[in-house]
Amino acid sequence: MDLDLIERLMRLLENSSVNELELTENGTRIRLSKTVAAPPPNRSSAVASSAGARTEATASAAAAGSKEHVIVAGLPGTFYRSPLPGEPAFVEVGALVEDGRKLAIIEAMKMMNPVEADCSGRITAIHVADGGAVTAGMPLMTIEKTA
Repeated sequence: MDLDLIERLMRLLENSSVNELELTENGTRIRLSKTVAAPPPNRSSAVASSAGARTEATASAAAAGSKEHVIVAGLPGTFYRSPLPGEPAFVEVGALVEDGRKLAIIEAMKMMNPVEADCSGRITAIHVADGGAVTAGMPLMTIEKTA
């Protein structure tokens, strides 16, 4: 099945009142369905997701002066480690990252919101499985700060 056709069908479904679409072509079956959108994030716990805005918030480490830095979800949605299914993850445990590097994506209300590093360091843990549901404030990754 043609990827362009699938993308067009996704856009049509998104912009219509139809909730589910199923197509079978040459023995290949595809079903697209809309999910119920999560409620909008509480503005006090999330960063607005506009062009260039970061969708993650940060949590301080328990010990003062600790090099551990936790990246948390800025809004509820679905956590994705790669830009598209089957593609390599943005980062893996052990990767060195710089401030502003894209680490993951949170899909919320059909919008892909980047999760970016807000410090430089090494990824020491990834707390959410690819495709997992996240809530605002939920830990996503831990970075050991280098500077």
